[in-house]
Amino acid sequence: MPNALIDVLENPWVASVLIVVLAFSLVAVVRGVVLARLERLADKTDNDLDDRLVHLAKSLLGVVVFFSASLLILDLHQVKLTPFLAGAGIIGIAIGFAAKETLADILAGIFLITDRPMRVGDRVKLEFIGRDWGGWGDVLDVGLRRTKVRNTDGVVVNYPNSILATSVITNFTEERGPIRVRVRFQVDYDADVTHAMAISATAIAAVEGVLPDTTQVVTRSIWDPSRGHTTAGVLLEGRYRIIDVRKRTGIRSNVLVAVLAALKAEGVPFPAPRIQIAGTPSPE
Repeated sequence: MPNALIDVLENPWVASVLIVVLAFSLVAVVRGVVLARLERLADKTDNDLDDRLVHLAKSLLGVVVFFSASLLILDLHQVKLTPFLAGAGIIGIAIGFAAKETLADILAGIFLITDRPMRVGDRVKLEFIGRDWGGWGDVLDVGLRRTKVRNTDGVVVNYPNSILATSVITNFTEERGPIRVRVRFQVDYDADVTHAMAISATAIAAVEGVLPDTTQVVTRSIWDPSRGHTTAGVLLEGRYRIIDVRKRTGIRSNVLVAVLAALKAEGVPFPAPRIQIAGTPSPE
């Protein structure tokens, strides 16, 4: 019986299947037992470095094990690796040009995993990707090639890590205290700015979700720099703080509605477009 078993194992195809089974088993055992225990231990420490290393090990485990298994299988089938290694330089350059984006994603993924600018479950804003609302979302997974983020519309977006690495990532979950939010609006030059500031401050403070004694309204500029003199008027900025950043958009909408209604009720004039066609006399 032992001799028969040895004869069976000497068959390269049988041995190859055995190597594949062992590779899957090894990944399952290491990931489910060793790394799971290390992850529990890392959660109990205050140091963030061990969390990063465990996450990186989980991401690289399958790649290392199956690459090693592939080399063993090739050796069993007497595939000479020397010619491949001899041409590795040329092949590496070709692969580098063909898969430069994939390699860039993987390298960026390693940096994201080790640096940990965001973790699974964090609420983040990706500045250069979503611009405004599109970049807001909750992190679902940080992989070697792509990072999954569920945006505020409930859609899961897979961002290439190479793009994330060059983006400004604002992590609101890491903020331990209340988050400050800003809203901007304009009033006409003829308006009583002090009165408008007092009205808008009262309106903002009354909105549900705005923390008490955190409201402030300031004069930002004598016009909106982004619009120039197209809608010239005094630019005001309301500032307030909230607890839950996930409610930021809803609270901000309610604040703007409240400010608009309060200013209209008090008859505060808003700026109108001021465009003069060349060659026409300006109104007296």
